[in-house]
Amino acid sequence: MVTCQTAAGAGTGSNRAHSGGKAEIDHPSGYAPPVWPFRKAAEEPPGFCHFLGDPDAERLRFVLRKRDWDTARAILSTADPEHRSYYVRVAAGTLGIEKWINGIIREEPDSVLPLLIKAVHMVSWSWELPGAATDGTATDDDRTIMKDHLLRAEELLDEVLDRSPADADAWVYKLEASRALHLPLVERWRRFERLIAVDPAHWYGHEEMLWCLRPDWGGNTAAMFDFARTRAIACPATHVPALMVLAHRAHTWNLAKSRKPGEPDRTLDLTYYESTKVMDDIWDASQLSVWHDDYRETLLTPIAWNNFAFALTYGDFHKPAWSLYEAIGEDWITEHPWDDIDFFVKSRAYTRDNLD
Repeated sequence: MVTCQTAAGAGTGSNRAHSGGKAEIDHPSGYAPPVWPFRKAAEEPPGFCHFLGDPDAERLRFVLRKRDWDTARAILSTADPEHRSYYVRVAAGTLGIEKWINGIIREEPDSVLPLLIKAVHMVSWSWELPGAATDGTATDDDRTIMKDHLLRAEELLDEVLDRSPADADAWVYKLEASRALHLPLVERWRRFERLIAVDPAHWYGHEEMLWCLRPDWGGNTAAMFDFARTRAIACPATHVPALMVLAHRAHTWNLAKSRKPGEPDRTLDLTYYESTKVMDDIWDASQLSVWHDDYRETLLTPIAWNNFAFALTYGDFHKPAWSLYEAIGEDWITEHPWDDIDFFVKSRAYTRDNLD
């Protein structure tokens, strides 16, 4: 049994979307070396599902890098709220937008969309500033620069919301900014309540509020778990109950951190999931989410599949875990919660080998 997972990635603060897949490289000579036919080809390992398999999301990243705002605007103007939330996330994590988006804002003074994209990009990339460091290397000047950067982003988001109060994605990034600025929990809750008044089951908003309640961000363990359980019950037949897995992963990361506070290469104890209490949480959440009678598969479904597959695997619920691996296949492997493709492959093999 795999008993530990490297904690790298489990506790990161970045919310950046990941960019596209690997390039195909032909042999420079134009033909395969003669030794190849005499070797058994190794099975190519699967890869992570970048852009959740959505061609418009991948195209959005491409056209934003090419400064093609007309095409980007068309993609970002989708009428589907879930797709829009994901596309905004992709835009937020796209390198270089800050170099040209001001020109679009000047050209389209009546449009809030370029304002939103500039603001969410500023919030997302604030985590790359020296002031975001949590290892003690950030100076007072670094933190001041980061604070000023975030306050400018907040001003833009406020302008977006003044003109478009029902923009749920603007509220998500207001929530993220509140965490980055270490605002009081009461203010974080206020922003979350405004968000769910617009979109009660917004996945990324719920994920961000869970971060806001983590002990390492000024919350506490009890509040984090209470939030995950309460929102799971409030949002049946959605992705939201998968928060329960995220809460338990965050808790295992905090446990590892407390055991080895000075070691950056900590490992997560996966035997944690063998607890009956933990698996009651996970199982109940899965029944409220991907196995609810009214649940419908959408763009973000692979996020729920992968999180539940991870937790069910290490709780030794192998049959239900395997049904999720079959749904995931080779095409829907998300980077989180695995962080490493070899860990996904080993986890899937562990489940397959333990089917009765």
